[in-house]
Amino acid sequence: MKRLRIEFDGAIYHVTQRSNNREKILGHDGNKKYFLELVKKLKKELNFNIFGYVIMDNHYHLLLQTGRIPLNKVMQRLNFLYSRYFNR
Repeated sequence: MKRLRIEFDGAIYHVTQRSNNREKILGHDGNKKYFLELVKKLKKELNFNIFGYVIMDNHYHLLLQTGRIPLNKVMQRLNFLYSRYFNR
């Protein structure tokens, strides 16, 4: 049985997202720059805090604190917008 994530305003999470087949989705400096700008933009829009991040060529880690917007909505928006950018 899968355990449910405990969520509440102000919760702090370590989140990681990996590419399929270890594809280099963040392998170029331009992609990393865009990703960071996107995180910065969404931080303001969705009202969450970033305490740290690591960006590798095929995945990233975020240490973030949510506000009133739940974690799944923050991550869904971030991954959707980045994947749309990358696939273009």
